Amino acid sequence: MQTGRGDLVAAATTYAGGLRRARAQAGVAPRVRRLAVPRWNKRLLVHAIRDRVRKRQTLASSKAPARLVAAARWHFGSWSAALVAAGVDPETVRLQRAAYTKPEIVALLRGLARDGVVLRSSTLKAVVKLDTVRKLFGSVAAAIRAAGLPYAGAHPNQRWSRERVIEELQARAKQGKRTLTRALGRAVQLYFGGVHAAREAAGLPMRMRTAWTKPTLIQELQARARGGDSGSGLWAACKRLFGSVAAARRAAGVPATQRTKGMAAWDKPAVLAELRRRIRTRQPLGRGLTEGLRRQFGSLASARALAGASRRGKAGAGRAASARGDRGSRWRRWSRAQVIEKLQAWSARGGVRLRSDLLQACKHHFGSLARARVAARLPALAIAWSAARVRRALRDPRFDAGNPAFVAACIYHFGSVTAARASVARGQPQPAWSKATVVAELRARSRRGLRGVGRLLRDPAVRLFGSTEAALEAAAGGGSARSGATVSGSTPSGSG
Repeated sequence: MQTGRGDLVAAATTYAGGLRRARAQAGVAPRVRRLAVPRWNKRLLVHAIRDRVRKRQTLASSKAPARLVAAARWHFGSWSAALVAAGVDPETVRLQRAAYTKPEIVALLRGLARDGVVLRSSTLKAVVKLDTVRKLFGSVAAAIRAAGLPYAGAHPNQRWSRERVIEELQARAKQGKRTLTRALGRAVQLYFGGVHAAREAAGLPMRMRTAWTKPTLIQELQARARGGDSGSGLWAACKRLFGSVAAARRAAGVPATQRTKGMAAWDKPAVLAELRRRIRTRQPLGRGLTEGLRRQFGSLASARALAGASRRGKAGAGRAASARGDRGSRWRRWSRAQVIEKLQAWSARGGVRLRSDLLQACKHHFGSLARARVAARLPALAIAWSAARVRRALRDPRFDAGNPAFVAACIYHFGSVTAARASVARGQPQPAWSKATVVAELRARSRRGLRGVGRLLRDPAVRLFGSTEAALEAAAGGGSARSGATVSGSTPSGSG
């Protein structure tokens, strides 16, 4: 009964006299009850810990059984106290070792060297923290030298050297390239510690970053134009000194870069040619071409048909898509009589779910589903009164609040019609009550057959007339005989 079938248990008790008898009559073997887990005590805990010691099993709190550790903490206060009670030193079972010392690091490095491991940072970080080595010796290279071992500083696959860095810097300076590639920048930092030291070793002048001026910016733009560079990287300086890149290029006498016209300027033949080319080379159409095809031809399917390309997908999928498309637009060819006939057939089948095409046809021919039902002489759909719809109806002064379905909805959502009106009133500015408005509202309540002042009128009636009885007398005195009898006949108990 782990699945929560309480109804099955109740039926077994009613018809078979119990679950055990029901199992026997059904030929189902009785369940085997699991033995209760023995409760721990200090003696059993000490015995379990010593048993793990004899079996040479770990006693670290993170590796020992969770039930054992939890019970030990409950009975002894901590796992360490339980180990001490069992005669085990807690320090000997901890997984976290003590901090490394210099002799230990040296012995570790010599052991790795005997095993044939190449000693460098990438191989040492798998066995010891490099921060620990650097904290004790200053660097990994110093630790390896302290162990009396050669340090393999350069990786066997490394292509850079000091000489190659100098040659690359000189070659880039001759080509007029002032920036460094990512690999060259790393090599400069590795072998020289910085760009200035590397340029000095290469015999190149120091490059100091200075603020751009108009003459230097014009000179730079002209130099970059000769190399085919548009100068877009100097946008900030051009903006600051000339107002825009175009103005700076005009001042430097450099022709402005011409933008190529995009697909927006293409005509229908050009768009179709591009579509054929991409279909032939099996390239994706892209968002720009797709939008252009839809703008020029109305849809992507029409454009593909004009380009002589088959519809996407398999033949069966294409036919199914075509059938769906035909069915989606078929309702436009239906007449009013056909719509009425289909609507009546749908209602005769139970009217469970209305197809989307029939709903569209009803809206197309009649304006709404309700009008189509009236034309088909079908009963109107019952209004699903929600709390929000009840409030909207009460705000409408022309709404008839005596509808039985509406009253039932008010009772279901608010408890009563009066409570529903109070909910509407709380969300609106409260009216400024006067004696005349209170009397008019009381007479309206009397005409509806309601007794007393009601919840909404109690406070203004007491405030303006002194009591609810006085307000009822004032409303009964100025009304007709029928309304006066009705109002005056109300008792003080009904005023609530």
